Amino acid sequence: MFLVRRRPTLNKEKGIDNQPSLALHCVRKDGRREITKLSHHTLSEARDLAKWVLNVGNGHYREVDISTEDGIVEMIQNAGAPTNHSEVLLVEDNAGDAILVGQALADCPTRVHLRIARDGEQALQILGEPDFIPALIILDLNIPKLSGYTVLSMYRPEKTPVVVFTASENQADVGRVFSLGAREFIHKPMDLGEYKTAVCGIVQRWVPHDDGDPAIS
Repeated sequence: MFLVRRRPTLNKEKGIDNQPSLALHCVRKDGRREITKLSHHTLSEARDLAKWVLNVGNGHYREVDISTEDGIVEMIQNAGAPTNHSEVLLVEDNAGDAILVGQALADCPTRVHLRIARDGEQALQILGEPDFIPALIILDLNIPKLSGYTVLSMYRPEKTPVVVFTASENQADVGRVFSLGAREFIHKPMDLGEYKTAVCGIVQRWVPHDDGDPAIS
């Protein structure tokens, strides 16, 4: 079974036939990336190619990321066995951080589907989709178009936990995001191992387990 991250809205001003140019980032088991640019491919065609790469790769690839010039739009993994996975929305404009979060979730015992919004407007658009019900939102504060604060104030989460994952060390930000409904505030670690541990910990604490309840420590 393939884990396919949901598709965000594509920029209609880019590329032929209103589609941005796409590329496949084939991620090997050791973390190395092999990048293949696609010409005149739709997202659906790119998704099929990504699945084909995983099928014929004989286990050499742990995932294939589909990207545009703006960043990753989908991450596809070969899960090995069919199962239901909770949806997680990552609101993050930094491509490097998005990749690190994806890598951390690939190694996390709690399996999820990851969808990425690269700015506040796109986050609210995704959250407004009637068929998208995230189990968790991981939110950066310093994002384009609409800040993380604005996303929190306009979305006002009730059942869906929002964890702020940010580089900010301003203590005033902590009280502000809690007043807007965030459940947790975590400063992004500088150490790579600690970063991945923090991301996995967020998911394990807040994504519901088999009994339907989040494992909050």
